[in-house]
Amino acid sequence: MTSASKEPLNEFRPIRVLFIVDSIYWVISNFFHQIQKGNSKLEGRICSYFALRKTIKRFGGLTPTFDVMHILRQNPIKPFEGNYPIVSTLHHVDSGSKLSLLNQSDTVMTVSTEWYNYLITMGIPSHKLGIVPFGVDSQVFHPPNAEERRLIRRSLNLSEEAFVIGFSARRLSDSDNRKGIRCFVQALKLANQQFPNVATVIIGPGWQHLARELQMEGITCSLIPYQIDHEQIAKFYRAMDVFWVTAKIEGGPVPLLEAMASGIPCISTPVGIALDLIKNDQNGFMVPFDSPEKFAALSCQLEANKDLGNRLGMEARNTILRERTWSQSQQKLLELYELTIKNFESDSFQGTTQGPKDQRTKKNGKPSQVIPPAKPDLFSPTIEKWMAACEHLNGLRMVLEMGEWWASIQIGFRALRIAPFDHYVWLEFFKILKKQLKKKA
Repeated sequence: MTSASKEPLNEFRPIRVLFIVDSIYWVISNFFHQIQKGNSKLEGRICSYFALRKTIKRFGGLTPTFDVMHILRQNPIKPFEGNYPIVSTLHHVDSGSKLSLLNQSDTVMTVSTEWYNYLITMGIPSHKLGIVPFGVDSQVFHPPNAEERRLIRRSLNLSEEAFVIGFSARRLSDSDNRKGIRCFVQALKLANQQFPNVATVIIGPGWQHLARELQMEGITCSLIPYQIDHEQIAKFYRAMDVFWVTAKIEGGPVPLLEAMASGIPCISTPVGIALDLIKNDQNGFMVPFDSPEKFAALSCQLEANKDLGNRLGMEARNTILRERTWSQSQQKLLELYELTIKNFESDSFQGTTQGPKDQRTKKNGKPSQVIPPAKPDLFSPTIEKWMAACEHLNGLRMVLEMGEWWASIQIGFRALRIAPFDHYVWLEFFKILKKQLKKKA
């Protein structure tokens, strides 16, 4: 039984989760959408901290009923600290990481063995840790047939004879050269010297300058702008001959899973889930950090030996089918949530667990907060509409920061369509536009 709800957990009631992300318009939010699909043991809602903060500011304190708060961002959520079972997620650690939330959490989730071991070395006890790997939809991300590949290449202005190197990331994630862009560019130049039909497909927002640089070097480059519907990205993998991960620090990366599921041979540095999935020369290649010559040489080998690429790509997809289905992720996450509730109950209260829950004492000496019984909707219709509009406004802000103006306007109008007569939504809309235009100026 959880102190976040009077209604006991049992086999007939799913675990209710509030899932907090940076934005519903980035790939991590897809994790919970997939986890919840067809999952009768889990229900909840996903929201951004932006929308949650704006809602609390406008309507005052909220009383949603849920059993677990799952935070996929690194800043603490002050209004809820100590009152709910909390799962925090560590994808990776870089110079901008804030780790204070880890000590405020009942459990910590990570997605790879690399960062699980890191957390152990930090002193996080193993009974508070869990690995819940990302999955991938192998029906959406799949190898192409010859005709499909030809049509996709034509749409990207790529010749059928080109050897296409794939890369996927967002520019804002490249702080401190985390994505290894210098290695990526150097390796492309080397590959272009070794065989003349090199081309690249870059998926992700913010790389306009990089695309121009490569084109000036005589390298054919097709840049895929921000895609509002993430599943639309799947078709672009089917134009590739090889996929590169040149990163220095990664929790995933999710695009590696998508490329492997698409039957593409992958070359990666030893980061994140690549360490868990790639077996060198069996289902892909692992190369040292900052080794552009290795990326170029192995790509040259794949270009000359199509059978090798087909074998590696087929085995890469088989690896995903065996080890990265969403049903596997669902089961591991449910186990983690059950552990979170157990840890919260054992750590938060002193004395016996008998008697009314609102009479128990938390470890900080204050009475435990009791949330009203669950309603059909976690929020009232008015707040539901406001939060949905806020999610799109937050997407507008995020996508504008990445320089994707066309996609951002589409997202902004989604907010206005939801609440066309709410002057707060219009105020936020123009406030965000004004701020970003000022930055650009």
